[in-house]
Amino acid sequence: MSISKFNIHAGFTAYKCITVHKLEPLLEKSYKTEGGIFVLCSKGSLKTIINHTEYRIRANELIALPPESFVQLLAASDDVEIHAVMFSQQLIQNAGMGKNMMDKFHIIGKHYVFPLSEVASMLYAEMFTFLSHLYKEIGENLSEAMSQSFLSLMLQGVSELCPEQAKLIETPGSRHFQQYRIFVRLVHADYAREHQVAHYARKMNMQPSALCRLVKKESGHTAMEIINQTLIMDAKTQLRTENTPVKDIALGLGFNNAAFFNKFFKKHTGVTPQMFRNSVR
Repeated sequence: MSISKFNIHAGFTAYKCITVHKLEPLLEKSYKTEGGIFVLCSKGSLKTIINHTEYRIRANELIALPPESFVQLLAASDDVEIHAVMFSQQLIQNAGMGKNMMDKFHIIGKHYVFPLSEVASMLYAEMFTFLSHLYKEIGENLSEAMSQSFLSLMLQGVSELCPEQAKLIETPGSRHFQQYRIFVRLVHADYAREHQVAHYARKMNMQPSALCRLVKKESGHTAMEIINQTLIMDAKTQLRTENTPVKDIALGLGFNNAAFFNKFFKKHTGVTPQMFRNSVR
């Protein structure tokens, strides 16, 4: 399995002026975020997959990733420059703030990418720069209360960019969205062994049809699309970055034989696994 955890060990971390050279080790790899991440693109562009949807990130756009997001950075332009602020999952959950934080992440998690005006982008860049200097000077000695205040500030600022901001005040965090998050977590844990919606429905004590309706409503994707996209993303990562034989990748992803895996991969990408591997080497 090629999905790694993107751990954020310190409660709060911040970096400014991250270039393509620093991003190269992250390219073509799949991660599940273990915390909240905010990224401002100030120059150039990024191509990324966030929770099974592909995005092209350009200058003056802000990315907000809730905990347990599924992310893959596909490409970065040579002139890209980003700033990043990250908060650990433990920080989010501590001090009784977890529900309030996750209510805001519930709304943010339906968009992920937010265009900014040039003025707003400059203001965010100044804030990210200030936070990066603070992290450099104080680091992990920054108090949890102060780190949580910065997280609250980031969440409030980003949530106000959402069209659903009014709904955030009225109806925080729906039960259906929480069930969708459980489904995604289960897929990330079991996709290499279980490819059918019925398996996940059983684990959630739901009928497959009810789970399919819920997932479609909350994500815009069908449940099978999410399972298949996870398989394809993992397969692509292995084909790009490893020399594992195709037949072994197929077996590792729960396919009984390479021929069926080849057919599945070509159906979803238009090329065979070996053709894909040759094209990216």
